[in-house]
Amino acid sequence: MKEPEGVKKVLLIDHIEGQCRAIVGFKDGDARAAYMCGEPVYQKPGKKPSSWCAYHHAQMHATAVEQNRVSTQVPQSPSAISIARNP
Repeated sequence: MKEPEGVKKVLLIDHIEGQCRAIVGFKDGDARAAYMCGEPVYQKPGKKPSSWCAYHHAQMHATAVEQNRVSTQVPQSPSAISIARNP
């Protein structure tokens, strides 16, 4: 799945229902003027529409799965180190 090209991005204040809400940038670096992706949202049959397009939806879920995999791994205890001492 390729990343959206950004041609449909919209300012948060111009955002309408059915457009992806992933933040993709800021107008003139101002955090109060966020650009949203604007692509059509992902909808699974029989479910309510997502807030993200197919690309950002997959990206969000891949990140969550990755985080769960990392957090469930048991860290290995440090191995013993032998220290040679000279009398």
